[in-house]
Amino acid sequence: MLSPHRFAARLLRTSSRAYAAAAVERLQRDRPQLLASGLPAAFADPLDDTQVRILHLAESLEFDRPALLEHSMAWYKVALHHRDVPAEYLAANLDAIGAALRGELPAPVSGVVMRHLQRALAHLEAAPLELPSLMSRSAPYGELAARFLLAVLEGRGDDAMDLLRQALADGATIPELHDHVLTVVQRETGRMWSMAEIVIADEHYGSGIVDRALWLLHERLPRPAADAPHIVSLGVGGNLHDFGLRLVAQRLQFAGFAVHHLGANVPASELEWILRDRPVDLLAISATLTLHLHTLVQTIESVRARTGGSRHVPILVGGPPFEVVPDLHQLVGADAAAVDAGQAVAAAGRLIAARA
Repeated sequence: MLSPHRFAARLLRTSSRAYAAAAVERLQRDRPQLLASGLPAAFADPLDDTQVRILHLAESLEFDRPALLEHSMAWYKVALHHRDVPAEYLAANLDAIGAALRGELPAPVSGVVMRHLQRALAHLEAAPLELPSLMSRSAPYGELAARFLLAVLEGRGDDAMDLLRQALADGATIPELHDHVLTVVQRETGRMWSMAEIVIADEHYGSGIVDRALWLLHERLPRPAADAPHIVSLGVGGNLHDFGLRLVAQRLQFAGFAVHHLGANVPASELEWILRDRPVDLLAISATLTLHLHTLVQTIESVRARTGGSRHVPILVGGPPFEVVPDLHQLVGADAAAVDAGQAVAAAGRLIAARA
């Protein structure tokens, strides 16, 4: 029998569009001024925006971890504020969702849903409107990171790559460039976009240069030994973000593992062939967004069904949601989680050693 919070999550996923329409109708009736100018072009229209918020609520309910919804609301608060969306919009949107659901859900389920919404509203009120810069010239390789980012923002991608090549020639290691340059630059451009300091075109251009940088570093990775443990890395179906996943795959190979990197957005159905035809000592799966978690659970369940008993393959998961909720890996059915590349290497070593 499903628990109330999992039953609620299922109901919300099944009828998210209808619930969103009911919530927007309430907003239009009670707070029409909040919808008068719509949402910025970079965001969905109010109906789609509300549906996505309900799906975030469903993931929060699935694992009974309100922090997941709180985290997404804090992000939206910053992004919408810096695009001149009325300050009352998010709270009013949550209130309208609550009102729409309260009249539709059975009492035990409704109580669980309202608890998550109330937690999100309280967190939203205290969440900051500004995100401080992640760049520091005094940090390790901070000057290089700042010059790399400046080159990217000025459209000088080749100059940014030359900076990286020179750093390698001067003795910088792949892990150092991962942790202190590329990760910092990628996170800073994400912060700048959320604060409306750059447009999405700038962020995409920067991601393209970071992609080139990762290929440059990939060419310098050592080849694994013939008897190295085999790790398959992939992004769960629907996860189109692959920077963190590629970086982790490179670090695992740098640490001596043989990595078969499948890339982003791999449906669970496509794993059968590799689990059947290749030696796999560990699966490393990335879920970048909270909205990917339900698919991640289904993927892990599918893998477990194919590799049970003596064929058990340990599963390492990673992505921002696992930093927000430290025990989330247990709730999705994985063996361990990592929130950075160093943790991923350490966890992979432990899991493979325990399997031997």
